Amino acid sequence: MLNAIALFIPIFLLLVGIEWYISQKKEDQVYATGNTVMNMTIGAIDQISSLFYFVALFVVLEYVYTHFRILEIDNNWMQWVLAFFAVDFLSYWYHRLSHTMNIFWAGHVTHHSSEYFNLTNGFRTSFFQGINRIIFWAVLPVFGFSPIVLIVILKISGIHDFFLHTQYISKLGFLEKIFVTPSLHRVHHGKNDIYIDKNFGSVLLIWDYLFGTLQRETEEVQYGIKGHYVDNSPVVAIGHHYFYLWKTISKTKQWYNKFKLLVMPPDWVPDEVQSTEGTPVQGSVSITTLQRSYAYFQTTICVIGVILLLVFKNMLSIWELLLFSGILVSSLSISTLIFNKNIRPGFINWESFRLICSIFLVSLMMTQYSGNYLLVVLLYLFLSLFLNIGNKENSLKWTNNYFKSIARVIRLRPK
Repeated sequence: MLNAIALFIPIFLLLVGIEWYISQKKEDQVYATGNTVMNMTIGAIDQISSLFYFVALFVVLEYVYTHFRILEIDNNWMQWVLAFFAVDFLSYWYHRLSHTMNIFWAGHVTHHSSEYFNLTNGFRTSFFQGINRIIFWAVLPVFGFSPIVLIVILKISGIHDFFLHTQYISKLGFLEKIFVTPSLHRVHHGKNDIYIDKNFGSVLLIWDYLFGTLQRETEEVQYGIKGHYVDNSPVVAIGHHYFYLWKTISKTKQWYNKFKLLVMPPDWVPDEVQSTEGTPVQGSVSITTLQRSYAYFQTTICVIGVILLLVFKNMLSIWELLLFSGILVSSLSISTLIFNKNIRPGFINWESFRLICSIFLVSLMMTQYSGNYLLVVLLYLFLSLFLNIGNKENSLKWTNNYFKSIARVIRLRPK
């Protein structure tokens, strides 16, 4: 099933390209390069992590189904219908608790922290969220739902969620009364006071009706989260609320308040502690055209690499899987830092060190495993090292000219 989802990624990327083109034609501020690469990096981390936590999810579901189920449901169409409603119901409550309990908000805030709203937000999901959900889905096999049925429905629901993240689909008439639509989900992502903690449904709108959290789109949506936050690093995007909780718990003396902090809403702070939120710094480093070209190169290669990794994962050993995952994620993260002007002095030297270490590890891997794909990875790393050193020596002006020629062909206007 994971392979099937991987095959959907090129379709998703094509739709992203179409939406980006529309935004350029309309001159809308819907896309920003740094934000887009950030979203894809976070999505890559989540998809690669899902290779492991989906195995854990299936093991948990199978164990609960085998040892603790109290009901038997015939394996027919009725089980699929009931499972769909059950998954959608639990999705609502997990989603709602993810906004009202710090321990779950820490894993979900990543999805909301972008101030841009477009289809790439569908990729922007922290792997912590996938892990947190396991305890919710583990309830369903108790009532006789097959683990296979649940996994398939979860994947289909995830595909549906992707299409909700767009500003270019307006209200959909009578469908707005039955299903969660892009308009309703835009409301959910708004930080306007009227939109806070509304529209938690995944597919069906009935749960928001029943539990009083339905809100229609009545004013222009302001996207992002309240408070001090700058979206300039995948580490910050995924971990900033965990860092905040750790600092606050460390400063909290009463054990009762330490525990209470985890289950209270995100805006609650113990009386004995002042807010521990720092003031983030927006990236302001001057980025050269060659560095941007390097980041575009890394992003393009790594997006293709992530797709291939997900499709052909069964052909790889666990060590190859871990090594390739590390190379892809670190390379995408580097691109994100460049586009967000968040690189530090000595960046080129540190990037060269990362690439040399990667070359060494892949070379070491070649002594244990055979495969042309290892040579391809090695070639990519040597080319990356060459381009990175070229940034420092300013000897690769042809790289800049190459990307300019591509821009002319597809009629882009590099800024």
